Amino acid sequence: MEAAITRSRTITGLIAASVIALGAAQALAASANGPDWPCVQRRVATMTSAQMWDGPDVDDLTQWRDNDEMKKLIALLVSRRVPLDQATDAIAQFAAAQRSDERDQALKLLFAGLVDTTNNDRAIVLHGIERFQQRQKARAAEIERQAAELRQLKEQAASDERARAELTAAEERHQWDVRVFTERQQSIPLACEVPVLIEQRLFELGRAIRTHMSE
Repeated sequence: MEAAITRSRTITGLIAASVIALGAAQALAASANGPDWPCVQRRVATMTSAQMWDGPDVDDLTQWRDNDEMKKLIALLVSRRVPLDQATDAIAQFAAAQRSDERDQALKLLFAGLVDTTNNDRAIVLHGIERFQQRQKARAAEIERQAAELRQLKEQAASDERARAELTAAEERHQWDVRVFTERQQSIPLACEVPVLIEQRLFELGRAIRTHMSE
């Protein structure tokens, strides 16, 4: 009997944790960022060159797509596995290889490609965060359904041996699902930092490019 009471208290505590987490998610869902955006950071779908550097607007420049060398460099620069100092060295080498009267144009094209490619990669991250939140909502709904089932089984367990057996299994399943939900909910702030890190990298790359431009 004492073990059952302890188990019940544990479940109650886990339910409270899940309700708090769900409430926070629902509050964030009501914001202007969309129903499935769980981050404190504002959801910005697309970055523009004007947001990322003090140079000219390059959002309409697409000629970089026809330059295989530039596309390879862009792929290197946007990769977060490449240290930033290595990326800035690669920018310096690229700038030094250009004719002086063509350098600014080449660097503008480079940054245009960086903005476009980074936006594409960042969009994948944003959608991944939203899909994760959708799964969390589904888990929260299942936890609420399990809680209602547990209340019914507890009422029946007083006089029904079969209900007592079902209650034990249901409690264990509920505890496990709440634990999974809570652990995954705790990972959301880390996921929300990824778009920020992507933006910061693009900003730093833009600043590095600007140091080699005369315009």
